[in-house]
Amino acid sequence: MGFNKGEWSELYTFLYLIERPNLVIVDENLEVIEDNIFMILELILASTKYQTGWEKKIVKTLHDEVIKEYDKEYISKQNSILLQKILAHKKAKGSFEIKELKALIDDLFDGKKPKGSSKVKGDLDANVLDKSRSKIVNLKYNIKSNLGSPATLLNASHNTNFIYEITNINDDIMNKNNVINTRTKLLDRCNFLKNNGAKIDFVKVQSDKFNFNLQMIDTNLDNILAEILFDSYFKNEKDIKKLIQDMADNQDEYDIYKKKISDFANAVTFGMRAGEKWNGENEVNGGILLVTKIGKVYLLDLIYFKNIVDRYLIDNIRLDSPSSKRYKMFEIYKKNSKYYFKLNLQIRFK
Repeated sequence: MGFNKGEWSELYTFLYLIERPNLVIVDENLEVIEDNIFMILELILASTKYQTGWEKKIVKTLHDEVIKEYDKEYISKQNSILLQKILAHKKAKGSFEIKELKALIDDLFDGKKPKGSSKVKGDLDANVLDKSRSKIVNLKYNIKSNLGSPATLLNASHNTNFIYEITNINDDIMNKNNVINTRTKLLDRCNFLKNNGAKIDFVKVQSDKFNFNLQMIDTNLDNILAEILFDSYFKNEKDIKKLIQDMADNQDEYDIYKKKISDFANAVTFGMRAGEKWNGENEVNGGILLVTKIGKVYLLDLIYFKNIVDRYLIDNIRLDSPSSKRYKMFEIYKKNSKYYFKLNLQIRFK
């Protein structure tokens, strides 16, 4: 069974937490701030549960009936092999097999991928003991792994197109712009328009659903994102925090923009999808499980340390450039004697 690096990382996280159920909470700099609040009691995959509270074994149940018990030392050895194989695989994309893990996957997970539907935001579902409240709670977590290439936070699609109007140009400028096909054609087209006195104004988000979702977060968020997106080419800068700094005229404006983008990043991470009308509620309520480059697993906690999660997100995301050909970015088109072009919003972790 072949998985990509992200899927293997999710399996690694699952096995890691079976062996080490006490969650280690860190700040935005990955400094440990608490390791004695949350303990995972059960990891959940559909109707199957994996009880972690035993000293030396894992108990697998189906519909609350015991199916099998596993020795924690065996799980630990298998996960060490998994980590070594992930680190040894140098290709960032594509699926690959780890034959040494096949027997474990066939037995522990009944031959299935240890993950729910791709339409679900949460990567891991668990019943957790909150020691501060002496209460068992069901929590869902995202997994962000640094064992592979940086994960995409907001995937490119036609829903994430932003439409701009161009004035002070003519058909000749439009045609000259559209034939620019250099290696850096997006930057070159942007500079060409700038050097020819084009005036750019944001019109709207192409998708009504995505626009509705943005309005749920903030009524001016579409304009803010549109300016950041255009500036990323105009100024050749992809770091969102730096782009916000460039937008702001003073500290108050910077704080406002930063808060709005932080709320957007939080929504995209934990609940909102660009192509579906969002109700404003998040699906993930536990936080982000971070897998470091050496295989440690830490928690950015949403329950007691949401401000830290917000700071982590704003510090660790950047704009990305999706396929310019697919989304026809900076390709000017004419409609009702007016000129327009589109830019596509894609965001990934650094």
